[in-house]
Amino acid sequence: MAIAVSDLQFGEADAKNEVFQQGRYGSMVFRNAFLIPPRIDIDALLLGARFFISGQKGCGKTALLLHTQQLLAEHGAHTHIILFKSGVREAERAKLASGNGVEILLTGDPLNVEYDYSTNWLWFIYRNILRLIQISDVAEGVEIADDLRRLTGVATETKNSTFSDLAMSRVKGSAKAGVKAGPFSGEITAEVEAVQKNVDDRAVMDIIEIVERYLPKIKMKMGKRCLLFFDELELFWNRPDQRERDLFLIRDLLQSVARVNRILGATSASFVVYASVRSEVLEEVNRVGPEIVRDITDFGVSVSWNVKGDAHNQPILGIVETKINASEVEVAGFQTDDVWEVYFPESLYGKSIKDYLLDISMFKPRNLVSRLNLAKAYNATAERLEAEAFEETVTDFSQAVWREIEEELLGVYTPKQVSNLKAMLTGFRSSFKIADFAERVKRLGAVDPSLTEGFRSQDQVLAACRGLYRVGAIGNSYAVRGERGQKVRRDRWSFRDMGEPAITETFIVHESLRKVFQLAYGS
Repeated sequence: MAIAVSDLQFGEADAKNEVFQQGRYGSMVFRNAFLIPPRIDIDALLLGARFFISGQKGCGKTALLLHTQQLLAEHGAHTHIILFKSGVREAERAKLASGNGVEILLTGDPLNVEYDYSTNWLWFIYRNILRLIQISDVAEGVEIADDLRRLTGVATETKNSTFSDLAMSRVKGSAKAGVKAGPFSGEITAEVEAVQKNVDDRAVMDIIEIVERYLPKIKMKMGKRCLLFFDELELFWNRPDQRERDLFLIRDLLQSVARVNRILGATSASFVVYASVRSEVLEEVNRVGPEIVRDITDFGVSVSWNVKGDAHNQPILGIVETKINASEVEVAGFQTDDVWEVYFPESLYGKSIKDYLLDISMFKPRNLVSRLNLAKAYNATAERLEAEAFEETVTDFSQAVWREIEEELLGVYTPKQVSNLKAMLTGFRSSFKIADFAERVKRLGAVDPSLTEGFRSQDQVLAACRGLYRVGAIGNSYAVRGERGQKVRRDRWSFRDMGEPAITETFIVHESLRKVFQLAYGS
């Protein structure tokens, strides 16, 4: 017994879209079918003992963040999600780096300009936490909550502002208004009076430090916690100075999140700030702030679906099973015991259906969902996903995977350089050595020098191969001698948790990309 393919809800490529759409239609598939990634302690996230989520693009970071938020909200917590990419308009970001009210530190070489946004982010975070506090939900420290909301300007605002809070001119204006917003009660009064006597550039940090001393004294009633969630911490690469600015924005946000949680979490779990960040962005941030990586290691979880074992016990395939079963329950009130037998062909391209999906998806839920949704759309009225549905949508899937990889590469390369990488791989070979790739670059440069911009030196070619390996576009496949002298095949992929490529060995283009690059096996 089965439901129609059109009724199968595999989700959306972006977990936020899935949650928002299902919320509009009253569906509970995301909630009921959510699968905790392997090696993740969900209780540590819920308690706030872990508050960073990292991983490669498409691995399910946002889904885990939203699942955590939903669980906490269902138990009475007040939550707010802030999207760094879509929540901040580019015009707003540009103002921060214009020199208008933003502290710019010159380090060493006068040409090396570093931005410091720590004060801006701390002000932004604390104001958003105080916005979430409803006085009726405070168990201890009602007067303190009232005072802090007045001091930061939250109590008197008529409309919640968003990222305009980050502009230092706005921060200073709010600080000056806040110290005059009394009367204040109790022990805070003397501290505010001290700031009033000298309202200067230091006043903002003085107020932040007052908030940090008194906010931990507020205890919320059972379940009524106040929680912020930052997501989509991504880099823009329209101009080099813009990218550098974004790096410092993200670095200082992550450092501020760690600081706030250390201060507020020392006495209770009433307030927690979470942040999700992509691995490739974190690698770039490490260049300008290596200390934050230690905090993310100590207080974070890393999302990866690769585990040792065969196709039958890979956790990521459980996503397919739980999504189908949840869809069946919602539509018809039953669950199929073996969804693979009922809804899928036994094999594809000489592989079992499970092996095929694992290999083609790079062990990434987003790729897996995209692959299944394309097959589903091919013939939504069918009763099962036939082999033809997969075979006829290979090109569409290949293009979708490359779009994902392009976005990852934009964390390191300019749009022109990413376009050049595509040109280098298109019509080239499915397998190659570094020397072959270098020769390919040389030949393209002879035809059109602009096609090799950023990749003309040997170091740049090596960096390109490492970059393509890191995002899963290419991997290694080579033979070694086994213990008995026989040849043993070795495959290395970043999504198999093998962080570095074997530079001297043969590289292969991932099979999901061969259509978009017009490549054939063994070419």
